[in-house]
Amino acid sequence: MSSLIIMVVMACGFWYTDNHYPSRLRYARTHGWSSYFYIAMQGCKFVAQGAVITLLLYPFVILIILLFTPFHYASWLHQVRILNVWLWEHDIFSYPIFCVSTLMLAVVFTYVAGDVARNMLKNERFREEAYREVAALDDVESLLVQAIDREMLIFITLKSRKFYVGYVTAPRIEHGQDRHLALIPYISGYRDKETLRYYEQYRYYALYLAQGITANSAWLNLQHFRHVIPMNQIEAISLFDICSYRWLNEHVTTYSI
Repeated sequence: MSSLIIMVVMACGFWYTDNHYPSRLRYARTHGWSSYFYIAMQGCKFVAQGAVITLLLYPFVILIILLFTPFHYASWLHQVRILNVWLWEHDIFSYPIFCVSTLMLAVVFTYVAGDVARNMLKNERFREEAYREVAALDDVESLLVQAIDREMLIFITLKSRKFYVGYVTAPRIEHGQDRHLALIPYISGYRDKETLRYYEQYRYYALYLAQGITANSAWLNLQHFRHVIPMNQIEAISLFDICSYRWLNEHVTTYSI
């Protein structure tokens, strides 16, 4: 019986997690045994619901039996005893009827909940709100969402010492093994190995202005210049303000200790 229960729990958990957007985002951030336990936790919720509903239906079935049974205490007691035997001792494929009904209800509840959640994914506003809720738990993603909301540039330093300044276009990280960040570059360059100072190489914004490249331009648009960067190659991310950057460069002070 344990193997069937485990199979149903895992199947229910996977179906719901795969269709429920917030759960999918949280699952993408789990690793190793945490992934299995997260799926099992979701499935256990529906199995527990099935067990509760089965137990709640039990007194209603008894009430119906009593209503159609002539008034006699011994007869009523006998009918209740028969119901108990049928529910706990009779089996289907070697599984008690109570267990089978619980698992069947769990499957039905899971399918309905997953189908409703999948239909809600068609609502872009719901997807955005769900992502923001999960992103609030991660410092990097909450910073990227803040950059999008305020239309601010971000400053990214890579492990290769290259850096980018640009606008975030796709911070949504739904798959733990394929985490990436997409941005439209504004400036790029490198960090000197000895002095750690940043040096500009390419000013993409000058190209955009010179060639009339916009978000909706016909031949080339800003999306054609977007860079997709693996998150495991990023060393640091911060918001970038041009005025603050210029002020700091003009007031650079180096202290020797």
